[in-house]
Amino acid sequence: MMNWLGKLLGIEGLESIVGLHLQFSAWWANKRPALVLFACLALAALSVVFYVRYQGLRKKRVRIGMAVFRASLLVLLVWILAEPEVALTLRHSPRPLLLMLFDGSDSMNMRDNLSGESQEAIRKALGAEAPQLAQEKGPTRQDLVRAAIRSSKLNLLATLGKGFRLRGYVLKQQDKLHDQSDQVREILMPQEDSDRVDAASVEEQLAGCKAKVTAIGAALDDLRRRSRSHLLAGVVVVSDFDQNRGQPALPAAKRLKAPLYTVGLGPLEAADIAVSLQAPLVLKKGEATKVTVLLRQSGLDGRDAEVELRARRLGTIEGAGEGQRFERVAPVKTVPLHGGTVTARVDYKPQTTGRFTLEARVQPLAEEVLQDNNSAQREVIIRDESLKLLFVEYEPTWEWRFIKEVYHRHPMIGPEGFRTYLDSADFTVRRSSDLFLETLVRSREEFFSYDVIFLSDVPTRTLSSHFQEMLQEYVSRFGGGLVVLAGPRFGPTALIGTKIADMLPVVIGPGARRRNDQFALRLTAKAGQYDFMSLGGSAQENLQAWANLGKLQWYQPSLRPHPLATVLAIHPMDRCVDGKTPQPLIAVRRYGKGEVVYFAFNETWRLRRLYGEKYYTQLWGQLIYRMGLSRALGSQKRFRVETDRHVYQAGQKVRISVEAYDKSYKPLQAGSLSARLLAQQIPGESKTSQTKLNIPLSRDKVIFETSVPVFSTGLHRLLVKDPVTLEEVETTFKVAPTTAEGRSAVRNVALQRALAEHTGGKAYELHEIGNLANDIEHRSIEEFSERRLPLWNTWLVLLVAVGLMLGEWLTRKLLNLQ
Repeated sequence: MMNWLGKLLGIEGLESIVGLHLQFSAWWANKRPALVLFACLALAALSVVFYVRYQGLRKKRVRIGMAVFRASLLVLLVWILAEPEVALTLRHSPRPLLLMLFDGSDSMNMRDNLSGESQEAIRKALGAEAPQLAQEKGPTRQDLVRAAIRSSKLNLLATLGKGFRLRGYVLKQQDKLHDQSDQVREILMPQEDSDRVDAASVEEQLAGCKAKVTAIGAALDDLRRRSRSHLLAGVVVVSDFDQNRGQPALPAAKRLKAPLYTVGLGPLEAADIAVSLQAPLVLKKGEATKVTVLLRQSGLDGRDAEVELRARRLGTIEGAGEGQRFERVAPVKTVPLHGGTVTARVDYKPQTTGRFTLEARVQPLAEEVLQDNNSAQREVIIRDESLKLLFVEYEPTWEWRFIKEVYHRHPMIGPEGFRTYLDSADFTVRRSSDLFLETLVRSREEFFSYDVIFLSDVPTRTLSSHFQEMLQEYVSRFGGGLVVLAGPRFGPTALIGTKIADMLPVVIGPGARRRNDQFALRLTAKAGQYDFMSLGGSAQENLQAWANLGKLQWYQPSLRPHPLATVLAIHPMDRCVDGKTPQPLIAVRRYGKGEVVYFAFNETWRLRRLYGEKYYTQLWGQLIYRMGLSRALGSQKRFRVETDRHVYQAGQKVRISVEAYDKSYKPLQAGSLSARLLAQQIPGESKTSQTKLNIPLSRDKVIFETSVPVFSTGLHRLLVKDPVTLEEVETTFKVAPTTAEGRSAVRNVALQRALAEHTGGKAYELHEIGNLANDIEHRSIEEFSERRLPLWNTWLVLLVAVGLMLGEWLTRKLLNLQ
């Protein structure tokens, strides 16, 4: 009986009816049964009065019969208008709900080189439906999943459907990468009243899936929203688990509160070489440099890699031709592969000045699945002239002497790159050597061409308002580096009220005076994040190096660190005005596009005390690299071409931005800049397509901007003509042929196992997928549901109403009543 009623009501596993009551659903009758009864009695009474008093029937039996006909009809009308229904509370035990999530991303279209053992296991599991695995062009991961679904030997979906209600989903193809709509698409699975699973239909809906990203975490959250009113037996996830977009998958799996059974595809380790290139930004012409090439490999132990170093000139008139290609600049180096990462050092001796793209390339090996990561590039600047440093000091100090000696011996600076202004020096002394500047007031062209400026112990009168304005513009707008050394004579109080004080990483108080007490400087936890503060190969050696300072005799105190500053060294005991914050001794701060480093003393030369020049040279060498070599140098600050990214996908827009000034570093008087975009049609070939561009002035009188869509894959070269020098300045970007799905050829087995372990599920290989039906727990589920059965809109009510009306009409006809 219950089985028949369950099928009638569409309820699986109906066991009993635990509640039944009559109710009215019409608005006027809901919870008002007395009103319905009163209306019925009133209409019945009217019917009796109508036939007894006003119809003139002589026979009492006839009068009563006609009144019953009319009363029954009116009562039935009230019944229909009250919309009566029977409310049933039912207890049933349906099959538990099992969700199946299939990965439909583009990485599932990869073809893996499966081992002989894996091939044999798949053939044994799938039977006759197993694809041809031994062919040169083997099946994709999606082909293997589809074969498992249609395998008559596994009979996977039908077997699972006997014990569970199945719902299938596939990762949805998003029209946009940042689309936050539904993350999964439902695929055909059996309805609640059916046990039949159409495996062929499911397999067909999995064909051709090419989602651009794998967002497993977002997909699991979507499944949680869809199944919120159900108790889940579990979720089967079939994927390579290459999570590359969206929220983390593991927290989303825990929120689902159901066991995950993860079926993994793709190799645990793929044969692959990933190349990265490390080279200084600035190289000196004619000087040999060690270029470091890092090879991260897997699955290729014992093989040899051929490392080739190549270079291509960027954007000058003689180097901007469409046919300009990479040329080998060092002999090919054979590197044996072993372990995870192999380091190769290649000798490179540049022979030509200019801007170059340096490329390290490894010839692809036959076993590699991905070859896009077999090369790495870095833009380098080859200079014949030196870096330009300006040191402003009142009089020669020990710090000034030793810093001068360090940079005189520096290969990128030398005597010709170091200039100083000594305020106390006699004018004739300043004119006696190229080392000295006669005056601190320089032309804009010369001043902004300096790469780093040192400002030490000088009086306020030395710092003219013109110098302050240019120094502020030099740092904030042109990204220059400023190093401030507080001296014992004038100190940082000489900067109070100047524009330079606004740039400092510390706030100086008007009453600050030099404090003469011995102390040992202490490094902060953030000091290790800055190269120039790391003087040793280990933390212990670094502390030993800074201990060479010994006990300093004095320092210049400040009110507090600037809120935007990072403090790198502090006083061990003294505090700022708040009584809590330690006094900053070395601090750094971003200011606009540039950076300011502050020393509360000028006695770092004491680092030479025990170990000679080693640590002292390292400190100031690494500092000059951070402040100067890692940024736009010299005249490059005047004309800078940038794109918002370095790698794009076909169809995306490239945002081109040019910051341009004239020869005096003033806004360029031009409404637009001409440029051309060269798109390489075939990788490695010189044939290109050219698009002429016009980049209009956009904002701030110096920023020229435009957006250009790109469709062809490969290397793109953007050359913008500098109207001052008439040369073309080049930058490059790539349009990637692969999406995020092609960046990794291996399965993320760590994520696969974590999802299973943290939710109480289990991880499987594809050939073990047949064990799902036995491993998933068949939990008995008791559910209660309500059904409302309307009593007023049935065929029986219609027939009774029609019968009453016909009966009364025929009787009246027979009695000749009007």
